[in-house]
Amino acid sequence: MNRPQAFTKKKVILAPTNQPSGNVYSSTNFPQINFTLGSFPGLLDPKTLKLNYTFQTINPTGNVPVTNSPGNNYPATNAQNGFAVSNRVGSLATVEQINCQTLNGRNIETVLNFNRYLATANPQQINQFDYLNTIQGQDPLYSTKSAGSARQNNVPVEVSVPMKTGFLGGNNVINLSQKGVHGCTINILLTQNANALGPYDVILADGNGNGGQVSTPVAASATGFQYQLSNVFLSYDVYVPNDSVYNSMPSSGQISFNTINSMNSTLISSDQTLTMRTGLKNLISVTHSMIPAVFTNNISQDSLALTRPSINTIASAFGTGVPVNTVQYFKGGSLFPFNSVLDSESQSIVNPQSMIIQPALNSVTLFENDHMMLSPQTSVSLNNASGFAGLQQKGLTRNQVPDPNSDFILGTAFDTAQQGVDYSMQDYAVRINSGLNGGTPYQFYSFFRARNVLNFSPMGIDVIE
Repeated sequence: MNRPQAFTKKKVILAPTNQPSGNVYSSTNFPQINFTLGSFPGLLDPKTLKLNYTFQTINPTGNVPVTNSPGNNYPATNAQNGFAVSNRVGSLATVEQINCQTLNGRNIETVLNFNRYLATANPQQINQFDYLNTIQGQDPLYSTKSAGSARQNNVPVEVSVPMKTGFLGGNNVINLSQKGVHGCTINILLTQNANALGPYDVILADGNGNGGQVSTPVAASATGFQYQLSNVFLSYDVYVPNDSVYNSMPSSGQISFNTINSMNSTLISSDQTLTMRTGLKNLISVTHSMIPAVFTNNISQDSLALTRPSINTIASAFGTGVPVNTVQYFKGGSLFPFNSVLDSESQSIVNPQSMIIQPALNSVTLFENDHMMLSPQTSVSLNNASGFAGLQQKGLTRNQVPDPNSDFILGTAFDTAQQGVDYSMQDYAVRINSGLNGGTPYQFYSFFRARNVLNFSPMGIDVIE
């Protein structure tokens, strides 16, 4: 006799609950996208959860497609009109915030600065060969060459991308039924046009990690260009149990999952300690990235760039790069998890500052470092002959460089077992000694990865950590 199948796999396509006329979302007309995943007996596989849409950039005057014609000639004065989305984030540069909550309004996770989080984490989670050869399989608007991304903006592009939050991007299935989270809603907030769109890069010289690229500003007429998302829907797989399996599931219990928490600070002085009250009980890691404040929401700059500190930076141009000399991490005023100062020793070139960079990479990869993007070409901006002179190797030509932009982050992992360290009653702090002189304010982003626990019962859920 055939035994009944325990689970049945079903594919789900879900439309937004707040569809505007024409199903077109933009930062200026309809910036919110809401989905409702109903409470039904089914286990959501988060690895299959994808946000699908058609990305397009238009000129609102006449509602016509833009015409990007980026030039490949050098120097930059020969380059033509053109702009692009971030080649590290792709079209998800348009997503500012993602919130997930239960149907009765209990918050599960809110990720602020979601596009900035992706820009900070994505480059560290893949190696250079993955970046060159396979990344465009996830999102056609990922581009290893800025000029290519600019040309892709000329046409509508169909995109299917994962939503890499802690809760929605985990590995464990999510029970949507009354014996789980009781269903949930996903709310997406789009970012400003100037934050999502920016220039493409023209590489002029090897800057040894201090801004060896020149961003060609978009044409003046482009300041009115707008992105839009149309034909938006979610797709995912659910595993529906048969009656016997569902009845055997416990009606109450606990679910453990990770969350991403975001905070903003300002870095401006040469020796500054930034103190933050996280209130997190199981803090696993923290990752920082920075950008000149005048570059944020600036369509003439990449607002998601991972720059190093600089002085004399203005809205139209990167200034002079300065070193990060030492970094210290604290818990409640005491050095933790390192009981010493992380020092950047004098080297023949500015990078790689391995004592500072390696803990930062661990904060993203959580010690799974077989695949990461710490390479001379992508992390430290060594792109031509001067960077490779000591190795007697010929560098890539300027128009062949895959990703010459500065890839600079700070941070550390706290717990190799990934169970978390209690910061609920103690402050987290980071002290940064650098070459800043007080004249260039930096927007300093902090992303805290923490382990959370929620209780579920027939009455609903409670997030307790």
